Order: sequence, then structure tokens, then C-alpha cells
Amino acid sequence: MPLLPQVAISLVRILYQFWLQNGVPKKVLDDVLRIDINDPKITRFGISSHKLAALHEAAYEAADDRVLEVRLGYYVAEKDLILEKLITYSDTLYHGLSAMVEHSKVISESGYFTFIEQKDGCYILKYPAHDKINFTSQQRDMVFSGIVAAIEKVYANCSEFIYYHYDQKVANLQEYQSVLNCHLIADDEVYLEFDAELLMAMNSKKDSKLLQNTIYEINKITLKREQRLELYIQVTKSIKECLLSGNAQQEIVAEKLNISVRNLQRRLKEVGTNYQTILDDCREALALKLIEDETLALYEVAYKVGFNEPSAFYKAFKRWTGKRPGDYRQDAITTSPASEVSIVGE
Repeated sequence: MPLLPQVAISLVRILYQFWLQNGVPKKVLDDVLRIDINDPKITRFGISSHKLAALHEAAYEAADDRVLEVRLGYYVAEKDLILEKLITYSDTLYHGLSAMVEHSKVISESGYFTFIEQKDGCYILKYPAHDKINFTSQQRDMVFSGIVAAIEKVYANCSEFIYYHYDQKVANLQEYQSVLNCHLIADDEVYLEFDAELLMAMNSKKDSKLLQNTIYEINKITLKREQRLELYIQVTKSIKECLLSGNAQQEIVAEKLNISVRNLQRRLKEVGTNYQTILDDCREALALKLIEDETLALYEVAYKVGFNEPSAFYKAFKRWTGKRPGDYRQDAITTSPASEVSIVGE
């Protein structure tokens, strides 16, 4: 099944809260996100992984604190996310981290964990991003400092058995030492290394019943995400085809899917979105792709993505990107950036 590289709005709200509390101007974040994160009526599945990476970069650049994202990891760990419970309730850290690796997509679809034994008996935990997904060192600082924080809650005196490899381009040793108590190793990427002694130590807080309940809840969430993904792919593919043929009305798309409009609306509502939201996502994705084709006039791009009035397209495009279509095209010609959004199923 194709990847849907999105991150849940609920997690993005937690990140926003932290950044605002730590002096990052709201306008800096809003200029990247371009939706009202506090709107309770948001019907998006999440935001694109590329946009999340841009948010982290913007927050990092706006802050005076070079290890802000490390502090963010500790902040997120205080929220008791469901993956953390696998560490809390497993009989050993090894089993907890192994379970976390297995179930990590319940939180994000940007990448995946690897947990590999080394020749010296130590284990290395990394988080490679999926192909074509931007995942910064700052984001990895958030992920791995959050894991360290979760481990510290359960295993006393664990710091001497943990080695935090940090990206020396992000911050220096003294800055990392202001937050982290474990061993610190300058590197060109961020990951964790564990002594086997810590991994095999018994967890005094282990609870097999709560562990099974946690895994059950994770499987429920994952199943819903997979159902959502399957429906999203089907609807997106049909909308894309309809946009290219000049008519993406809901009735036409429902007919292509061989279901009634009412049934389509019901199924989309069940997975937390609606037709208009997916249509807007598809229009944005197609517009960002077509805008780089210099042989197309801007009014032709507007028509191909479903706007009869160029003025309506210009307004929507600025909402998507913060730029006018002509300015965006000129920047694209100059720098040839990758688009933020890609239509699933291409």
C-alpha cells in the first residue's frame, strides 16, 4: 500500500503549544502551516511530513535556543503518548524498544525505527525517513530525546548506559549537556546507542495486562489509519483523474468509485475528513506540479485544477504557499525545489 506521509493534527498541536511557550512567534509558524491549528473543525487527516519538517526548521531558526528540539522531546514525553507506554509496561527495555519499533507508524508515517545489535553487543536505535521524505536532525532530536525521557521515567540511573549521538551542525556539546545527562557523542546524524546491560535489566514497573491493553489500542488505531489510508488513496486517485478531465464534482467522483454520494460522505466522515478537504489537497498538489511547467499559462493552470476564475485560483494559491503563482513559478525556475505535497497514487 502506498505511503501517506502525514502527521496527526493532534501531535502538531502539542508542538505548537511548546514552540509558542518558548518564544517562537506564532506568525513564523502560521506562515508555514497556513491553517488555523486551533480550529476544532479541522477536517484534515494531518499535515504533510514536508510541511512538518518546515515547521521544525522555522522554529529552530526563530529560537535563540539551539537545543530547543531536545527540550521539545522532553515536553512531548510528558504527554504520555501511547508508544511510551510500551517502554513503561514491558518487562525489559529491550522488549519495550522492540515493540516500539514494530508499532511506530501509529504516531507518524514519515519514517521507521531500526534497532540493530552491533559487534560489541551494544544496540543502535535509528529513525530513517521514508524515500523522498524530509526529516531533519532537529526532528530526530525531538524523537530521541523523547525516548530518553521515557526511559528515565522507568529505569533509575540509566544515563550511564545511553549514548546520544548528536548532529554537531545543530548545536555544540555544552548546549546538549544543558539538557541531556547521558553520554554525548559528536556525529553527523542523530541516533541512540544502548549498552546491553540496560536493555536486559528487569523493569520494576512492568505490567503484562496493561502492556497487552496498550498493544490492543495501538492495533485499533493502526487499523483505522490503514482504512483511512485506503479510502484516501481511492478518493484522491479518482479526484486527480477527474481534475485532469475537467470535472471533479463529488457526484462524478462517487460514480467512479461506484458508490452513492451519501455513502461517500458517510465513509469520509467516519475517517475524520470530507470531500472538500481532499479536493483542496488534490488541487494544491496538482497546482504545485503544473506551476513548474513554463509552457502553461497561469490561467491554464487555474483551469486544470478546477478554478473557473483565475482570481479564485490566485487567492487559493497564496493560501497554500504564501506566494502569488507567478512569484512561486519564478522561484521554482531559480531553485527547482521539490513540491511539499504529492498526490497519493501517482
